[in-house]
Amino acid sequence: MNCNQFLVLLLVISGGFSVGCQSAPEKRYPIQAEVISANPERQLITVRHGDIPGMMPAMTMSYMVADPKQIEKLGPGDKITADLLVSDNKGRLENIVLVSKGDGKPSPGNSQRLSERGESVPNFAFVSQDGKPIQIRDYLGKTLLVTFIYTRCPLPEFCPRMNENFRQIQAILRKSPDTLKKTAFLSISFDPEHDTPAILKHYASIYNRSVSLDAPADWQFAVPAMKDLPQIAYFFGLEYQPDRAQIVHSLSTTLIGPTGKIENYYSDNKWTPAEVAQALQSTIPQS
Repeated sequence: MNCNQFLVLLLVISGGFSVGCQSAPEKRYPIQAEVISANPERQLITVRHGDIPGMMPAMTMSYMVADPKQIEKLGPGDKITADLLVSDNKGRLENIVLVSKGDGKPSPGNSQRLSERGESVPNFAFVSQDGKPIQIRDYLGKTLLVTFIYTRCPLPEFCPRMNENFRQIQAILRKSPDTLKKTAFLSISFDPEHDTPAILKHYASIYNRSVSLDAPADWQFAVPAMKDLPQIAYFFGLEYQPDRAQIVHSLSTTLIGPTGKIENYYSDNKWTPAEVAQALQSTIPQS
């Protein structure tokens, strides 16, 4: 996807916000937030914040910090103010200021697991961007790559990067058409209240327009029912807060083999399309 296509995507989907091209300046957004956890060693803080006008809806998610010393003494429940800086390739928090101390206790009911190789994936159900019901078992016989997104996510290293990585994997696999035919891609929204099939269809079309049509990949964008979201989020390693009915916006990409069992699991954005394409190809039975 080129810069102009990415700009259009964020303008249309994210309510006017755009990252822009390489020459675009950083954008700065003041936020007020509650700390969920802080990890100075990884330069990472997880916070719960309200709507950021012109940027993104209320969300709980992890951010990189410019200065890890600013989060050394922060703990769960602390209230802070900060500046969210977004450039063409990342977002980070700066000028973090403690407003009031919390009780230091983690939010009750947080749940998270790490998927294990060899696990069978339950037959979760979704609705595709075309409004059609789909299930995990529909993909038996194919290798399936699953990731999680929401269409209003404007931070380049989160959902846009996952979708761009999927697009690049498809480009790599076009050199091996037989492998591509035996592979499927599924981008699942964890925002059922907003991401209707119609919105997903438009979102998908922007990415798909950047993909060559000579060998189209089986790439679906889908959304689960709200009642099914906690179980799906838990199984695939997303952190869920039942007390607030909210997903912590984390990253989860799972490689599922043709028999419906997990082959690989990626819990961050450090993986490369070439790395996953190679892992994917190793799951395809040799004819």
